[in-house]
Amino acid sequence: MQRIFAHTLDRSRIFYLFLFLIVGLFLSGSLMEMLSGALGWTDAANVWYIRLSVFLQGLLMFFFPAFTIAVWSDDKPLHFLSLRKRNDLFLLMMLAIIIFIVSSPMISLLTQWNKQMMLPGFMSSVEDWMRNTEDAAAQSTGILLGDRTTFGFFANLLLIAAFTAVSEEFFFRGVLQRSLEGMMKNGHAAVWVAAFVFSVLHLQFYGFLPRLALGVILGYLFLYSRNLWVPVIAHFFNNATVIVTTYFWGDTLFVKQMNNPQLSFTLSVYAVAGAAALVLLFMYYKRVASRAATSEK
Repeated sequence: MQRIFAHTLDRSRIFYLFLFLIVGLFLSGSLMEMLSGALGWTDAANVWYIRLSVFLQGLLMFFFPAFTIAVWSDDKPLHFLSLRKRNDLFLLMMLAIIIFIVSSPMISLLTQWNKQMMLPGFMSSVEDWMRNTEDAAAQSTGILLGDRTTFGFFANLLLIAAFTAVSEEFFFRGVLQRSLEGMMKNGHAAVWVAAFVFSVLHLQFYGFLPRLALGVILGYLFLYSRNLWVPVIAHFFNNATVIVTTYFWGDTLFVKQMNNPQLSFTLSVYAVAGAAALVLLFMYYKRVASRAATSEK
């Protein structure tokens, strides 16, 4: 196969990546209408309708665009996507999971701050649209997580946790962040810009700040390790944690409070302590990743 993008500038890759995303958006909408009608899943509140929609959007908007860019850029597309073996890969994955656990108070605080966001009065129509979009997304997520059957549990792990982690990390870290770094010549700027786009494209405005923070964490996991498997596993862990806790303990008061903690001084203290620990963990993570990379040369 001809490597169309083998000598293409990084900004051109970014242009085509988003062009393919837009094409995927229209294709997923058209296929969704045809397949849901043929299968009789026409009710937007139907769990199978939502599953099909999530799958088609992830496949056509994120996975295929990213993988196409990789295939057209390198004889070894998995190498282009930084899906390499590392001697310390298991250690880096474990550190990534610990980083996500430690970051949870900070993410919770950002979530509560974001929920209290209010726009000026003259933008009330925009705010209403944002809240309606957020409510629709929350309703769809609730329907998926509300399927408490064994099949529903494993379907959610496969679709929401595994497939979403792979498709989104291919797109946002594997191609977008990599290309931004090549274009901007600055890894830190690439992390933040990719995280911003990651948050914006989810169209959940009252979850923008926590999703931006998650994108930054995933971005630095990739920047320091240069291995896409690390953010993929971290992303999977983040999504799977919600699925597992909802399935086994979703009706308990503890889980409800954990998912929607009250904005308080205690939460703020935990968040600050977690953020400080996060910085130290990333310093150690960076050292481990760079030490192993040096030894493998």
